Amino acid sequence: MTMTDPIADMLTRIRNANAVNKIYVDVPFSKFKMKILDVLKDEKYIKDYEIIGEGNKKILRIYLLYFGQRKAITEIKKVSTPGKRIYVSKDKIPVIKNNYGIAVLTTSKGIMSNKKAKELEIGGELLFYIW
Repeated sequence: MTMTDPIADMLTRIRNANAVNKIYVDVPFSKFKMKILDVLKDEKYIKDYEIIGEGNKKILRIYLLYFGQRKAITEIKKVSTPGKRIYVSKDKIPVIKNNYGIAVLTTSKGIMSNKKAKELEIGGELLFYIW
């Protein structure tokens, strides 16, 4: 079976690992996922990530973040899917949970949080919400 939505797969793996308090979770490598993880790291939703392996056998090991017993990630909601892409203009960028959460967008200037996209005044495709 081929995977039609590798981003949804990565988010599901993070969600599941987070639910059982795992220290890290492994996902298949892609540069796109790496850029998403950079945003999650900058916004303090994950501790860090590293690339393991080489050539076609690379994986991303994502280290989850906890504050004592409290999880950094409460919920992840996928917005765009390969079958139904959701785009927002710069004026319609959503505010997530009164700014306790973020939306991750892919824009003409790369992948970024809703806060950065508002700052740069650019819209894009809404990938997912996280809080």
